[in-house]
Amino acid sequence: MVEKHSSPAHTVLPTRQLPAELTSTMEHYVKIEKKGEHRDEGVDFASLFPPHDQCMVRYGAMVKTTPHNLFRRLGPALLLGVALVIGLEWGLPAAGIPAYLLPTPSRVINAALQPEVRLIYHTGATASAALLGLAIGICIALTLAIAFIFVRPLEDALYPWILLGQSLPSVALAPLLTIWLGDGIAPRAAMAALFASFPLLIATISGLRRPAPEQLAMMQAYGASQWQILRMLRLPAALPFIFSGLRVAGALAVIGALVGELAGAGRGLGYLITTSTYRLATDRAFAAVAAAAGLALVLHGIFLLLERIIVFWERER
Repeated sequence: MVEKHSSPAHTVLPTRQLPAELTSTMEHYVKIEKKGEHRDEGVDFASLFPPHDQCMVRYGAMVKTTPHNLFRRLGPALLLGVALVIGLEWGLPAAGIPAYLLPTPSRVINAALQPEVRLIYHTGATASAALLGLAIGICIALTLAIAFIFVRPLEDALYPWILLGQSLPSVALAPLLTIWLGDGIAPRAAMAALFASFPLLIATISGLRRPAPEQLAMMQAYGASQWQILRMLRLPAALPFIFSGLRVAGALAVIGALVGELAGAGRGLGYLITTSTYRLATDRAFAAVAAAAGLALVLHGIFLLLERIIVFWERER
């Protein structure tokens, strides 16, 4: 079905009803751009789409993610990880390193599967504290960033104190939070929020100030209010920055929860690391470290997936 554009010289095709010839031509054109060959063939494929879909075509949102592309991006890291595991498995015994100093990957896996370690239980406790702290940190960071944009004197008054708070050693602050908030989830979530909020705050402020003065002047010339400018211009421009900050904040929230657990807790991966190292059970400690790293990677992947879905115009070609 063909839809007519406002200009009679253009034929507009709905995005979801593309002919096979145009689809194959677009894929060929994208391959040319990926190789760095700039050919001027006199065709602007984006002009064949409705206006609201043109940005998706121009910025590669219609390029599908194939298994080949995923392997090309993740393959080197996976191969390096496999090589590292094999090297440690064979190299550590050959070098005569005791298992209580540096266990082999097979010993770490066996320790993780032992029922008395309760790795899943401790991972869930750390994940709960990290997610709660991350949610609190997101609310604090977004609220402060929007307030700083609207009220510049507020930023001048609070920003130095925020920097001062980030300069405090977390190892010294974690025991104080345990004393003030008890030994439950509250001090661990508070530490996770402190770790996660600062990078997200910086990224959000940078994104909200991304629009050019000409764009702001045009919005004001059309009579847009500050909230309309925030919703229609500043927030869309800030979304790539916000998701970049979220990916960092997710990993830091896990670290913050671990720091809170190391200061004093009865459960969690930090507690498991503390008790295992005290007993020289380094295989269990490494299993807890691996679980914490996996948790951080899961949060990173979730935010990366959400970014690819929501911020489609910034998707890599």
